[in-house]
Amino acid sequence: MKKIVSLAIIFLFLASSIGFVSFSEVSAQSKIRILWFAAYTREGGFTGGITASRLLPNSSILAQYPNFEVTIVTDASNLPSDWYEYDILLIADTGFPENLTEFKGKLLITLDSAIAPFFYWFTGSNQYRVLWDYTSRSPQKWISPYTDIEVVTSGDSVIYKEKIEEISWLKTRFDVAYAVLVENESKITVALFEVNKSNIKFYWLHMGPYDAWHSETPNRQTFLSMELSEIVLKLSAKKKVEYFDYAMMNYIWYMLYNKYTEKFDEMYESVAQYNITNATMPQVREYKSLAEYHYQKGWQYGHPIRGRIQALPHMRRAYINVKKAYVLLDYSLRGLKHWQALEDNDLAALMQQNAENSTLYWIGGPLNGTYNGVSEIEATWSKFFAGTNVIDVGIYNITLAKSEEGMTGIKAIVIVTTQEGKQIPLRYEIYFKGDEIIEEWWTIDLSVLKTISG
Repeated sequence: MKKIVSLAIIFLFLASSIGFVSFSEVSAQSKIRILWFAAYTREGGFTGGITASRLLPNSSILAQYPNFEVTIVTDASNLPSDWYEYDILLIADTGFPENLTEFKGKLLITLDSAIAPFFYWFTGSNQYRVLWDYTSRSPQKWISPYTDIEVVTSGDSVIYKEKIEEISWLKTRFDVAYAVLVENESKITVALFEVNKSNIKFYWLHMGPYDAWHSETPNRQTFLSMELSEIVLKLSAKKKVEYFDYAMMNYIWYMLYNKYTEKFDEMYESVAQYNITNATMPQVREYKSLAEYHYQKGWQYGHPIRGRIQALPHMRRAYINVKKAYVLLDYSLRGLKHWQALEDNDLAALMQQNAENSTLYWIGGPLNGTYNGVSEIEATWSKFFAGTNVIDVGIYNITLAKSEEGMTGIKAIVIVTTQEGKQIPLRYEIYFKGDEIIEEWWTIDLSVLKTISG
């Protein structure tokens, strides 16, 4: 979550370079004035979070940019009388005590529940459950412009697309920034709008999925506010388009690298608990090592936000390799629990993942056949264990199998070794819906022994 906030802001950063957000008037001034409102107040029709004061810019970062002037408000009574003349106004998950229709700046950013005061001041009511809700939580995805970038795993302050498109004074700029719920694409989680009402004209960026900063971990809060500060700051710079492109791409690779590294580290600990032989692990570690190498090389040119072109190929390779490591690890983990139970000769654990309506396809050997439902499958495995004592299960060449109808499939070469010294070479496929096994294919194939030896 801490990284996706930065990514959402970076679209405004990109927008400024291609003409969507013009700061030409502002750039003539010596300072870019940003008002960072993080004072908890229920004024402005607000209902929501109570911890806005935790989200504050990092002073050590701000000190690096002499042309950036930020006013931080953590007590509503200290709101500047000229608040409406600031170039950028950011409302951090709270209400706002003054009429926002008086804002004369260029960019208004609302985080999470700050959507309430925005609509309160522009329509007279907060219109909760009419234009948006606070309760829609599910996986989200980008529609524009980077469809392969994951947003977060839960959402908040989700806008109803059909309803908000009926508002004549709001023009959607979904070509710049647009994310939705996976399960319901009519619910918007991140979006950019042009506000044009009477003599009121500015850009509004809303970021709904903004719940990670509620974490009790101070370092996470500091990191989040530092990242957000640094990118908003870039709106002040009058640079060439090429600079914006490099900075944007460097930063995207940087964020994705860190996201997948965090996911990889968590998953790696999960895999370590299994004793099973997995020949895929050396390849996983090789990808991870390459990722770390390129990440360090990229940092030789300074922080990615500085947009050094020399860092770009290294940051990209760092992301690509850590994602490869994560994906291979993910494929392994889906089957490891099942295969560990097979190696342990543990019938109860082996059946634990099976859905009630699952199917086992056993191809080759004395148990050849198709078995439907957990009762038939359990009886088949019971027969197998009655005549076989497994001492080792080797897993090789794990890949993603063809997935359809909501199923996620993995396939691997599996060598089962028995106490008697017999090897059972298999092409093994498992298809999941969620965490449950729907289909399992046990296919005996002697040719895989040549594949392994080769």
